[in-house]
Amino acid sequence: MKTYNILILEDVPFDVELMEREIKKSGIEYSSRTVEIEEDFIKEINEFKPDLILADHSLPHFDGLSALEIAKLKCPEVPFIFVSGTIGEEFAVDALKKGAKDYVLKSNLSKIVPAIQRALEEVKEQQKRKKAEQALIKSHWQLMEAQKIGHFGSWEWNIHSDTMDCSDEFYRISGIVKENFTNNYQSFISRIHPDDVETVSEYTNSTLENLKPFSAEYRIIRPNGDIRFVSSHGKVITGDNGEVSRIIGTEQDVTSSKIAEDKLKQSLKEKEMLLQEIHHRVKNNLQVISSLLRLQSYHITDPEALEIFRESQNRVSSISLVHEKLYQSHDTGCIDFADYLKSLTEDLFQFFPNTNSSKINLKLELEYVKLNIETAISCGLIVNELLTNSLKHAFTSVESGEIYVGLIKDKNNKILLTVADDGQGLPSQFNLDEIDSFGLELVQHLSKRINGNISIDRSNGTSFKISFQELNYKGRITNGE
Repeated sequence: MKTYNILILEDVPFDVELMEREIKKSGIEYSSRTVEIEEDFIKEINEFKPDLILADHSLPHFDGLSALEIAKLKCPEVPFIFVSGTIGEEFAVDALKKGAKDYVLKSNLSKIVPAIQRALEEVKEQQKRKKAEQALIKSHWQLMEAQKIGHFGSWEWNIHSDTMDCSDEFYRISGIVKENFTNNYQSFISRIHPDDVETVSEYTNSTLENLKPFSAEYRIIRPNGDIRFVSSHGKVITGDNGEVSRIIGTEQDVTSSKIAEDKLKQSLKEKEMLLQEIHHRVKNNLQVISSLLRLQSYHITDPEALEIFRESQNRVSSISLVHEKLYQSHDTGCIDFADYLKSLTEDLFQFFPNTNSSKINLKLELEYVKLNIETAISCGLIVNELLTNSLKHAFTSVESGEIYVGLIKDKNNKILLTVADDGQGLPSQFNLDEIDSFGLELVQHLSKRINGNISIDRSNGTSFKISFQELNYKGRITNGE
């Protein structure tokens, strides 16, 4: 239980004793000091720091009203109660007006405890209110500072009265002097860029109809003509009957981030154009190399050397085709590999006019798979080698048959690439690890490069299946590529 400090201004010891006896009887824990003159009264206020002052209205060298004035200056929150033998009605009213909490007649000291209890309870309530006010002020200050830091303001639109209550940051964002703003919805809309007014109105109407929160981004025009981008969020508040009463929302100035975003988009667009130009030039340079190989082959009479030149030309063309697809793609980092395989297989069939390719049916079962440039080049060269082998060796001049190319991707992002034919098949003694063929050695090397696994099925012709996952940059470095 709290012990209260009670300062008593009284020159009659017996009256002090009677007052203290009543207080003790009530069970109030207290400590008291008694003074008679102004000097001691001021001293005890400063040192004793009373929780309550009981004062006679008239003393030989001091008076209660003077003491009340001093207490109002020194400790205004401490309740002051007059305890006197005779108090006229006029004096009592005057004392209460000047700040006294109560008055008690010495002839009826039984009322002193209720007066003290009321005064102390009032002090508690005042302290509670003061704490609540301080907390509210602090919370309001924090909110205002947060709005300044985050560049967002708040607003509330009362639908029935068509009035708006806006925060200080809202006015700062809008560049509007608060006194010059007519607090209604029309004034709110008048700030918005003409090209965005219809969009905002649609958001508002939809919010009122569906009673759902909204988010919108639009431009506002400040009085000085400056255009700012704002991001707005809000929700509908309904009354007890479910009727819409208010919309509350926020507006955040996102101009800086919007400008930065636009700059980033422009920079990315420029980089994409640059990459496309690079792919275009690489493709052209590779086509030049392919053309040089073709021109050089015209001067070669050795059939074996001529075949090497032509196969090298095909390999260069398969790489060139990757860059061509990347140049045409919206995504300069990846290509649609299914589309790439359609073009590659078509080119290879046209490249072997002297084979029986007109009697060979090409079957494609290709799922949409995107591959980055490194993986695509390796896979493109693999398909080039395997398809070339099928066209050259799988069928005799009088045979017809089918070449199959498949591309699928499972839910674990594992890719399966299949090149198969129903031709005469590989020799029974065939061993991929011991084969003396540059093309198949290249297939093995490229499969390892993409961490692929090769399996061969010779039950019906020849089927090569390579399963792999697209390599990222980290994967390529780890594998020493």
